Amino acid sequence: MRLVDDDILTLEAALYAAGRALTIEELAELIGKAESTTEKLLKDLEFEYHKRDGALEVLQLPRDRYVMQLKPELTPRVGKLIPGGLLSFATLQTLVFIALKQPILQSDLVSHRGTHVYEHVKDLEEKKFIDSEPEGRTKRLWTTQLFSDYFGLDRDKIKMKAQLKHKMKRILEEQRQMEEEQRRL
Repeated sequence: MRLVDDDILTLEAALYAAGRALTIEELAELIGKAESTTEKLLKDLEFEYHKRDGALEVLQLPRDRYVMQLKPELTPRVGKLIPGGLLSFATLQTLVFIALKQPILQSDLVSHRGTHVYEHVKDLEEKKFIDSEPEGRTKRLWTTQLFSDYFGLDRDKIKMKAQLKHKMKRILEEQRQMEEEQRRL
């Protein structure tokens, strides 16, 4: 029994230390177990974090990957402590728009959201939440794997859009409230 506990502790430590999604293959190699055994241990760890209902969560992602992350709904509360800083409410709105309409031309984004999105796009590219490629005199924009991993979303566009609408509605409302409170101070 102690061996399983050590394996779960090692998996937990690896997910925390990596700060990114890890494949079952990487984690199985780390603990020297079969992928099927590793997956069972990861599901146990995921369940423990769900049951704990704390600030962190362990999520299974598409393509046999797992990640430990801050619950997205808590990001607005602690965002200023996150390396690279928190996205502003307006930038987060732009990110949601890109995710829902992707791939989208930057010129179309500007038409819908205004010229201020040029700064948002720059910030989102620097934080690796979106990627782009030149297309004529504009750029084609889409979200990255980091975006999906960070917000715990599926990479399948249809599933992601449904998840995104649900999650982002909560996150945007919390972010808006936080910014209103800061303006009052």
